[in-house]
Amino acid sequence: MGQALGQRAWAGGLFSMKEGTYDTNEEIESPPKVCMVVGEMPHPLSNTSLYDLNGVATSDPRPFSIMRYICTSLLNPEICVPNSDGTSKILFGSSVFVEGVSELCGDAPVVVMFDSNAGAGDFPTWIMFNTEPLLGLAGAVDNDGLEPYTCCNDTHLVDIDPSQFRIDAIGGGNKGLNRYASDRIAASVETFKIDKLEGGSIALGGPVDSPELGYQCHAAQEHLPLRAYITDERLPAVVVQEEVDTSDSGGTSAGSNIKSMKTMVVVVGIGVLIGSVYLI
Repeated sequence: MGQALGQRAWAGGLFSMKEGTYDTNEEIESPPKVCMVVGEMPHPLSNTSLYDLNGVATSDPRPFSIMRYICTSLLNPEICVPNSDGTSKILFGSSVFVEGVSELCGDAPVVVMFDSNAGAGDFPTWIMFNTEPLLGLAGAVDNDGLEPYTCCNDTHLVDIDPSQFRIDAIGGGNKGLNRYASDRIAASVETFKIDKLEGGSIALGGPVDSPELGYQCHAAQEHLPLRAYITDERLPAVVVQEEVDTSDSGGTSAGSNIKSMKTMVVVVGIGVLIGSVYLI
């Protein structure tokens, strides 16, 4: 139907915490693991029945018009086209992705960074998949936030004849910047918590929230990068000895300070994982 439908690329890795950073702590019995996944989904599609002017379906069985962005903008997942295996009711073309992630990650908790091609920032990530280990994902929306608008650098469309604009579900067309909350960072809710998410725009068509996470290439259709600070609830806080200022005259003395081992920083830019690290 001219929609260029099909699977999209993804990659992942299963990582363990380095030996020596956990074996002296009695609270950690084995090296914690995390499965990191990056990828891209086809555009979510919605089934829209075609009716004549009298409100009667044009044939039986009814034909369908397949439209992008509608089902992830109207919070109506029932009209989304599911994938072929039924492992996602939202993301058509995600069957290979879900099967591969399940095989790679097993029962390890997951951090997913992907271009979901979703529309609205209040559309939650957790309903996109309905099988483990992706079933238990939580994004910014699920932490009382709003998924940032990251797509796209569409300034090249500003001077085009308005009659050529493709009318989408939101925004009245794809003219301008940051029209869709496409890019997501989500994590297994039972193990991780997204403490902070930086990048993108907090409103449709709004300014970039973090200037240092602006468009890097200034290319047409470029997506904004995101950075997430994630707490791993399995890791304890540790006591670190450091020098602290204890007087007005600038003298110092040794003191104790609690420093968390729990925080993990992940950065995704233009659909590619740039880095991940445990802060110790």
